[in-house]
Amino acid sequence: MKFVNYNHSFILGDNNLVTKQFIALKHDDGQLQFTDFHRYVKNASKIKSISDDGNKRFSYVVKFLNYVFGEIGITSLDQLTLDMVREFLMHYGLGTLPGDTKHRKRSTVEICVKTILDFLTLYLNERKGKTILSAKELYNTTSYTNKRGKIIKKKEPSFEIYFDDSYTEQMIFRDMPNAAFEMLFAHIAKQHKDLLMVIALGAFVGLRPSEACNVRREDSPLGPGILFHQSHGETFKVEIDLRKEIPLRSDLKPTGRIKKERMQAVPIIFLEVFLDAYNDYMSYLKGRKYEKDYGPLNLNKQGKALTYAVYYQRFSNIIRKEMIPIYLNSDDAEVVFFGQLLQEHNISPHIFRHWYTTQLVLSGVNEISELMSARGDKSPDSAWVYLQNKGEIAKQYDQANDGVFDYLNWRANEIYGIGGEKW
Repeated sequence: MKFVNYNHSFILGDNNLVTKQFIALKHDDGQLQFTDFHRYVKNASKIKSISDDGNKRFSYVVKFLNYVFGEIGITSLDQLTLDMVREFLMHYGLGTLPGDTKHRKRSTVEICVKTILDFLTLYLNERKGKTILSAKELYNTTSYTNKRGKIIKKKEPSFEIYFDDSYTEQMIFRDMPNAAFEMLFAHIAKQHKDLLMVIALGAFVGLRPSEACNVRREDSPLGPGILFHQSHGETFKVEIDLRKEIPLRSDLKPTGRIKKERMQAVPIIFLEVFLDAYNDYMSYLKGRKYEKDYGPLNLNKQGKALTYAVYYQRFSNIIRKEMIPIYLNSDDAEVVFFGQLLQEHNISPHIFRHWYTTQLVLSGVNEISELMSARGDKSPDSAWVYLQNKGEIAKQYDQANDGVFDYLNWRANEIYGIGGEKW
């Protein structure tokens, strides 16, 4: 048996899709036994809104519960000790939990620590007097004087937080050489055209994979998800409407979260290639069934809106089963090396957002506010990493961006045989 997340979706008010998460115990026969642990998965300092589904906080808590119940062997959280909490967070920070296959960023570890301590604070305070561990044991309170001379009290975890220092943010810049990207995109356009647009939204608009799954068609009855601005018959601007999460499936299954609600414009350097990919994709969709009451842009094989979970799985299979052999047989040594790395390391569709950002930086974007806007970031942290390492990016990519993948030319070669096949 193990603890799992359980998602329940419903419509609230004016077409607002609300998804709530619960924690259940899944037995070996598949039966679910619901717990009340969801009540403690929230920020300890304030009550969240009804639309807050807990996001990744639930995944951290479920991982913690599976460790202390499954690996350590407690039968109740009342039996929890500080050493058990410390042990879990140490293994999480070092990437040594059972089933771990990757390193974790410092920021991810810090979020996990905060989530687990918030969860335990709420639980232990409610169960005060019945537990071995008390909430006050989780923290040490330190005091400091701010610039105005006011004494500020701050809570810090009462134990050391471990990180694997071998992981650095700079690793993302080696994720995908331009030649490898072009080969992958061409392969998708030829062999998996149903994924063409969801990938284009990541690579040429910088959308997070979950956001790309949430995009509507131009003619959706729920409002256009893509807006084309034209002058004299020419498209000069394209915007993606991410201002609101709304249901895109009749079964109310969530397609993907929008991290920051916004209108996201296609950068001018990607406008032509985005339009080429979009037109090709819409031609592919002609005559195909889809849920017209919702008008999703990206579809699964049943005509319903593509979910992030399915997209992630499809992408992983394509990389593992199809792209790695192609990369390893390339005449480009850098591509071959990338293929070798993929044999040992996993990548996700988020890779397109990384590639997109590096292209923007190489094309001359050097203001943090501009890069944040182009990425749809809430905080400057991620954008700052790219700008801070611009010189390193240029070295690794050998040259500044002199134009993105010529999709239209590739399609002409593919359709008419002009110049033969490149790969």
